[in-house]
Amino acid sequence: MTTPSSTTSESSAPPLLLAKRLSQLMVLALIALYTTTSLLDDKILWTVLLVPCLSIGMFLPGMFNNHARSYDWLCFVILIHFTVAVTNIMSPTPEWNDYVQTLLTSALFICSMMASRWQKASQLLQQDS
Repeated sequence: MTTPSSTTSESSAPPLLLAKRLSQLMVLALIALYTTTSLLDDKILWTVLLVPCLSIGMFLPGMFNNHARSYDWLCFVILIHFTVAVTNIMSPTPEWNDYVQTLLTSALFICSMMASRWQKASQLLQQDS
């Protein structure tokens, strides 16, 4: 026999798992985008490659260990990446990677925000039962 709290946490598990997996996938996709665009450039600027990759890549261990704070902080950091992408799109010569970066950062922000919210709600439900 199931209690209402157990069915609620079971029904919220699939969206939470999906949001976490999509967040992890989009972080890896952004790192791949930064790496690809740097390698396609004539001259590789290591600081331009390492700073964005490390600023979002540092959250991956916390995301894999299911820490809600990692998703919270990723939301703040990804806003910087979004601002850079939108600024590049509004420049006179936008490139394809600026549009991809804008889409990925927007989707990553939403997925990370929802993963954090759903994980905290799930933890509260477990504490109540």
